[in-house]
Amino acid sequence: MLDVAVLGGGLIGCAVARRLARDGARVAVFERGRIGGEASGAAAGMLGVQAEADDPLMLRLGLASRARYADWLAAVREESGLAVDWWRAGTVAVSFTAADELALAERRAWQAAAGAPSEALEAAQLRALEPALSRRARSGALFPLDARVDNVALTRAVAAATAAAGGALREGEEVRAVLVERGQVAGVSTARERVACGAVVNALGAWAARVRGMTPLPVQPVRGQMAVVQAARPALRHALVTPRGYALARRDGRILLGSTRETVGFEKRCTTGGLGGILTAGLELVPSLGGLPLVDSWSGLRPGSADGRPIISRDPAVRGYVVATGHYRSGVLLAPLTAELVAGMLRGGSNEWEAPLSLTRFADGATARALTL
Repeated sequence: MLDVAVLGGGLIGCAVARRLARDGARVAVFERGRIGGEASGAAAGMLGVQAEADDPLMLRLGLASRARYADWLAAVREESGLAVDWWRAGTVAVSFTAADELALAERRAWQAAAGAPSEALEAAQLRALEPALSRRARSGALFPLDARVDNVALTRAVAAATAAAGGALREGEEVRAVLVERGQVAGVSTARERVACGAVVNALGAWAARVRGMTPLPVQPVRGQMAVVQAARPALRHALVTPRGYALARRDGRILLGSTRETVGFEKRCTTGGLGGILTAGLELVPSLGGLPLVDSWSGLRPGSADGRPIISRDPAVRGYVVATGHYRSGVLLAPLTAELVAGMLRGGSNEWEAPLSLTRFADGATARALTL
């Protein structure tokens, strides 16, 4: 019998399983495909504490998780024996229009009031930081609290650390339902068997709402398309962002361009319109990208909740059932904090994030509202 069944083998699921296994729990990760094969592998790896936070709560969440990142990443490297690249240079937001400048000024103002200052940059300062940047850039800002990580390598390393701690990784095994007896989790049902367990963590991302037997989850997939061009060497030091897209470089010279935000159900494919918009945004930032070969493209399904915030919560109707989904664009950033919160919930503890991230916040009918993205 398992102590905990973790549903979903993305970064969130693996981070939770690693933490539980290191705490001594008998834990298994159930993944319908392959570990890291969905949103965790399709992301760009931006730790967008400031560039991607849309409200003070998400900013505070990002700050709390980023404060844990260095130690967490060092521990994962040691446990797994796998290297994971990460960059701490910050994100540069770039304004090309008056509307861009106004939106950036508003973001900087509320973040500074919340204790996360940024540095205003004039056009000349922007080009000093990033010589390849378009000369059409009017102004910008450096978000120094942001970072980025190789998300594919990270997910692989966290999975390896889970296995090293005694956790089982069950790929190609989809959980169809959570089994409940007298209001308590009793096990999970897969296509092949029933597996007894005392607790379940639903970390299925965009698929979290499909598990039968639990309180309905207000989560739906949000498609994000990505394009990749290849340079001979890293062409950018920072991640560059505008309201229309972003560009960031890997050590091997690849430049990742993204991303769309499309509510099209579980349709995971790239489209000419989507990639066209991404490439246009990339060329706006760095015109010289137009001379580079397009070497890859993909799409992923991010889990968006009804209010745009994660759901990290006990299910009020079932003992032993915890939900960790709805992270949308912040799954990579929030992985260490999410694992910590889930482990605490399974031990019966409480935390400062319990109320704002609880499933019960949707009890007033918020599940029927459209996503706020």
